[in-house]
Amino acid sequence: MRCLHKGLWSEAQSSWIILYLKFLRFVNFIRLTYRGDIMKRALIVAFLLVVFSSVCFAEDLLSVSGRMNLRGVLPLHNNETATEYPSLLGRLKVDTTPPKWRFHMWLEGGWDGSADLKAEGHSVLKGWSEVYQSTPLFLEFKELYGSYSNNFLELRAGIQRFAWGRLDEYPINDLLNPWDYTQFLRKSLEDRKIGVPSISARLNKRDWNMELVWVPLLVPYRLPLFTERWSVFPEIATLAEKYDAEIIHQNGDLPSRNMENSSVGLRIQSSGTVDWGVTLFHGYDLRPVFKTTESVISLISGQVVVNPGAEPDFHKMSSIGIDAAFVKGDWSWRAEAAYAIGRYHNTRYELWGYPSTPSLGTYKLNSNEHQSDTVAYGIGVDYRLFEDCLLTMQAQQTLINDRPDTLYDRQFETIIWVNLKNFFMNQKIETNLNLAYNPEHGDTMTKVNAWYVFTDAWKVGITATGFDGPSQSLFGRYSKNDQVEIDVIFSW
Repeated sequence: MRCLHKGLWSEAQSSWIILYLKFLRFVNFIRLTYRGDIMKRALIVAFLLVVFSSVCFAEDLLSVSGRMNLRGVLPLHNNETATEYPSLLGRLKVDTTPPKWRFHMWLEGGWDGSADLKAEGHSVLKGWSEVYQSTPLFLEFKELYGSYSNNFLELRAGIQRFAWGRLDEYPINDLLNPWDYTQFLRKSLEDRKIGVPSISARLNKRDWNMELVWVPLLVPYRLPLFTERWSVFPEIATLAEKYDAEIIHQNGDLPSRNMENSSVGLRIQSSGTVDWGVTLFHGYDLRPVFKTTESVISLISGQVVVNPGAEPDFHKMSSIGIDAAFVKGDWSWRAEAAYAIGRYHNTRYELWGYPSTPSLGTYKLNSNEHQSDTVAYGIGVDYRLFEDCLLTMQAQQTLINDRPDTLYDRQFETIIWVNLKNFFMNQKIETNLNLAYNPEHGDTMTKVNAWYVFTDAWKVGITATGFDGPSQSLFGRYSKNDQVEIDVIFSW
């Protein structure tokens, strides 16, 4: 028996070594191909993802799944926004099959057509030290961790994503993972989340479980370049286009990476007729907030160069939250709330101190940050109208304590979400109608899509998205990004 166990262990070691060497070759080859022609890069990455995944199928110790997605976008305001090219994206998930000791990898990569083709100096492999790291060709480890589990304990170490809280789109207590805002509302919540290096421990006992997470370093959110279609500052993007200017992007000063600057979260849950949980968090606020310094407009070798003087700023906060969920007949209810201590907010853009008529020179900008506690709460409900039709409604609100008049956000900020999902033809066709509304500023988002499933592997979808509202509002800042999108997906 010992010989058999030893033989299996040796075989497992050999398999891992072979897989590791293959993966190193894969990553190295991608690095080398980045120097080639643009179209070649996209094709090579797609080919390598398929080849690598097919190699993994040969490993007895692994469970492998993946997806390839070809996406094309038709902007409805084509002359008013930056160009977005077709995208070819791949996803590869690898899991080991042994139940106690487990390895998990979620790798994404490909060609991102929304990125600025002129962007330089950014690594193909997405990192943890830059807010602006746009590049058409990219690789990203969304998740990469090892774990050990038994009947009452699960330990994980590596790159992880967490799902704390109950609400859709904007979970109030989901504070551990920063978001990727490069295509913000076009992406699902899962796709927006950036994996963070972390250690987690989860204890389970009957109807109770407790999860403790330690994130040793700050991983910042990601923002699109000012010159890209999904820029969060349409005013700066307009300035760059008007004067054909080069914009300097400042990533801000990340805090030193030590124990003092780590983040920690604790979540205690109980399941029963009513599932409920309590969440405690202390660490960095992962919502975008900016600090102003000096704006510099200069002329270098005949090129107008603009340093906006607005850079990401990072602050610590604490949060105490609760959540609950239960099912009553055809209704599924969920709710959550949190009190956040020490959150920072930006003042209105027009108060930052930019000149009304830009010209060459240096401009000292006004202070634009305000610290205040907030109370956030929300409720959501799912109701099955009939067998293949699900209605989801959700409302959430944030109260800003001690709000000055200089803030753009009102004292109460509300978001109302409604989604209607339908299936037809024995679930061959799926349709979604999604509406979002912010009554304080009157901004809206409307999204309609339809999917047709050809086989278990192939499906195609079309999505129309529209935004409206003031330029600084959540949805209104993307009012020029109305679009129709077509996706072809192959899964295995």
